[in-house]
Amino acid sequence: MKTPAYTILAAWAMLAADLTGQQPATNDASISGISVDSQTTNQSLTNLPVEATNLPSPADLSPTAASVAPTLATNPPAPPTGLNAGTNTFTNLPLVPENTGLPQAPMITNPVTPESLPAPLPDTTTGPVPMATPTATNFGLIDETMKLIHDVPLSAEALAKAGNKVVPNIIAKDAKRMNIDQVVQFALAHNPDILTAAQNIQRASGNFVNVRAGLLPRVTASPAYTWLDPNIQQGQTPPGYSSGGIPSVQVNQAWNINFQGTQLIYDGWKTPALTEAAKLSEQIAYFQLRQTLDRVVADVVRQFYQVVLNRALVIANEQQVALYKTQVTDQQSRYDAGTVPRFNVLQAQVQLANSMPPLITAENNLRVSMFRLIQLIGMDYPNLQNMKLPIDVTGELGYYPRKIDDNASIHTALQRNPSLKAQRFNILVTAKQVTAAISGWLPTINANGGYQIQSYKYDQSLTETIEGWFFGATGSWAIWDSLATYGSVKQAKATMQNAKIAYDNAVRSVVTEVQTAISNLRQAKETIESQRTTVEQAAEALRLSRERLDAGAGVQLDVINAQVQLLQAQTSVLQALFNYISATAEYDRALSLHTQYEELFDDPLNKWEKERYKKYNAQDRLRPQLPKSMRKEDPLPPSVQFDNLIKSSSYRKEQKASKNQKPD
Repeated sequence: MKTPAYTILAAWAMLAADLTGQQPATNDASISGISVDSQTTNQSLTNLPVEATNLPSPADLSPTAASVAPTLATNPPAPPTGLNAGTNTFTNLPLVPENTGLPQAPMITNPVTPESLPAPLPDTTTGPVPMATPTATNFGLIDETMKLIHDVPLSAEALAKAGNKVVPNIIAKDAKRMNIDQVVQFALAHNPDILTAAQNIQRASGNFVNVRAGLLPRVTASPAYTWLDPNIQQGQTPPGYSSGGIPSVQVNQAWNINFQGTQLIYDGWKTPALTEAAKLSEQIAYFQLRQTLDRVVADVVRQFYQVVLNRALVIANEQQVALYKTQVTDQQSRYDAGTVPRFNVLQAQVQLANSMPPLITAENNLRVSMFRLIQLIGMDYPNLQNMKLPIDVTGELGYYPRKIDDNASIHTALQRNPSLKAQRFNILVTAKQVTAAISGWLPTINANGGYQIQSYKYDQSLTETIEGWFFGATGSWAIWDSLATYGSVKQAKATMQNAKIAYDNAVRSVVTEVQTAISNLRQAKETIESQRTTVEQAAEALRLSRERLDAGAGVQLDVINAQVQLLQAQTSVLQALFNYISATAEYDRALSLHTQYEELFDDPLNKWEKERYKKYNAQDRLRPQLPKSMRKEDPLPPSVQFDNLIKSSSYRKEQKASKNQKPD
């Protein structure tokens, strides 16, 4: 039950009287002590006297006469009269002391007024900020009316599809639109890393031919002709003549031709070991080419869909800006009609301004991703005077779930990964280098033979010659080389052990790469499945919040929050779609699966190099044995084969072709 207003006023009066020494008269039978000062006239109108038998005790000095303690049932107070919502002034109210210990509220010295705002709000004359249109200096859409933003559904998949309509200002007008297959095919023929790896095969092949030449005979022809000034020959006497005989013959010219062949007989197996090492190095170059192909294809796929993702994010942010502009227009109209405060318009404009930096960032990310894609695939600008990009990409962030078997994936990677093959062959190369270093303790023997023709020195006409065969052998053996060979052998063995350690770690790294790729696939898949409904719910929440605001049952903050949550949900789904595609590309790279892109690769290998490439990278090719000292610790011995391998596309293609062949 509420306390009557007159009781509260009377209590304040008695409290003030008690504080100042004013006490009610002994014959004052009123509840509030109306005998105090001049309040008798006013309060007697609102307080009826109590019964005579209901007098307070003479010693009762309390403001409310607690000794009487009348109840509302026996002594109900009369309703107040003459009061107007507590606005009547009382001229004789006691003053409340200032030092009460209560906090003092500060005065408002800088009130916010419309004139004090730094930027005036748009009125009905200027209207809201207009929508952006495509120009030569900013992003735009193919649809110049900008209606596409409003026609695109709010789902992430729709945003990804609408991204194909984005035309950055860095794209040339006559640029060709290329899909993922066309972009990868172009990269296979022009990527500098692929071209370098192909040339490394040529270099390794040339090194093998050069080293192998040490095992084969060498034939040399050594012609020689000598002429001397006749004055130098004065006084010489030909053989068989006495000094007192015929005059001296002026011998001033001679010639000879020497045809000689040499053959290595024995050098401690140094040259054969180096030849085997060069042959293995050539095979390593083929594995490195395959590794480069897998890596470049994965990088191109990721970069291509990075462009697609950035385009979708541009659409999402443009749509977000469009929603905020709609809010500004709506709130401005309501403010002009006087139905909402000016704060709503300010808040809408602030949110619109805050949405512009993310849009600018998305546009910049799209431009940078296009630059990197052009550089990655090895495309040149046709005209250096105009640096517009010669291509544009067309694609969507499609979601195609794949069924993954963990064990089969790891087994396939261990069986096919070209990096593992290259490092395993590198161990064999270092083992051959150990053999070559040991040859320093052994002798070297070479044989030579040939045919020689030479003229007589005293034959001035050069018509008479002597000729004949010659044979011989040479050898050398370092009896003491000051431990030079020992140091070389020690260094070669340490290099071989390092290669073995690197190979063991590479096996673990490949397993980790496959496991990481599978884990990333699962994360992206779970994110897509969990966030797809979130986008639908966020879009529905935005619709409901706007309807509530239009109906006057909601607030503007709900609409703004719903818009922010919708953009976050859309961004999460788009990023998850890209992550799934990226993880798929990494999964294919780790397993080194033959793809349609690898089958299209034919440049710059010749016919013989293509045959060796397919032979060395064959799926069913056995791993070579490691050196005897390392076979017990081989993490992948040749005897270990896996039956649950994931078949490559080329392998499936060959099987399908063999099944389709009709028997003779």
